[in-house]
Amino acid sequence: MTEYFFLLILSFVMLVGMSAYLWHLYKLKKKSGDSYKIEIKNILALVFFILLSGALFVHSLLDLPNVLANKTEQYKGNCEVWVFESARGGHTSVEFENHNIMFPENYQGAEEGSYYCEVEYYPRTETGKSLKLYETKGGELLSSK
Repeated sequence: MTEYFFLLILSFVMLVGMSAYLWHLYKLKKKSGDSYKIEIKNILALVFFILLSGALFVHSLLDLPNVLANKTEQYKGNCEVWVFESARGGHTSVEFENHNIMFPENYQGAEEGSYYCEVEYYPRTETGKSLKLYETKGGELLSSK
């Protein structure tokens, strides 16, 4: 849950910061007239980051009521597990039906493959809260988070 709030706050700070910087450039240009020119690539880069952080903020904001109320959806059934490793630890992706649930940290003990899963996740952002992996239905618990 801390990853969710970190992403929400970071995207909000980026959105406000980039918007304020664009406003500052506009005011600076207006104050000094045509003598100060802003390169189009700088404006496009700022607009790109504003749109990116805005989309990330809105996407994260959609699940805020579910996160605060601890309202999750559950799935039990067959799934595919994908482990992505990087220098920062990576993440785990669980695919079932039409869903792709992401777990921010690398799920310890999980290996790529087909399992019987019990997944608890936030429905709008499809961010995982808990995961239990079984070799088969009713089989031994391989790992859980």
